[in-house]
Amino acid sequence: METTDSFERVFITLIAERVEASPLSHSEFGRRVFGASSGIRLWRSCRDFEKRHRKLTLDEAYRMAIVLDTDLPTMLWNMVCEAKARGMLQG
Repeated sequence: METTDSFERVFITLIAERVEASPLSHSEFGRRVFGASSGIRLWRSCRDFEKRHRKLTLDEAYRMAIVLDTDLPTMLWNMVCEAKARGMLQG
């Protein structure tokens, strides 16, 4: 991943990695964050950086933290530290 990637792109990439490391499937994660009726499609569109990328809201990021059993400030801090260490973010 380039160091010029936006924070949102880095955030989604790291969230996807956490989902893959968890017992949840991407489908179940999408349903829990975005709702049962369109959660799978919405989560897929968030991860699709090439075609139809969907932006996240702060509320959705908050729900992602809850689904991943953490709080948003801690999750963000850990992600920023990890992204900088991996060269995904500058600063």
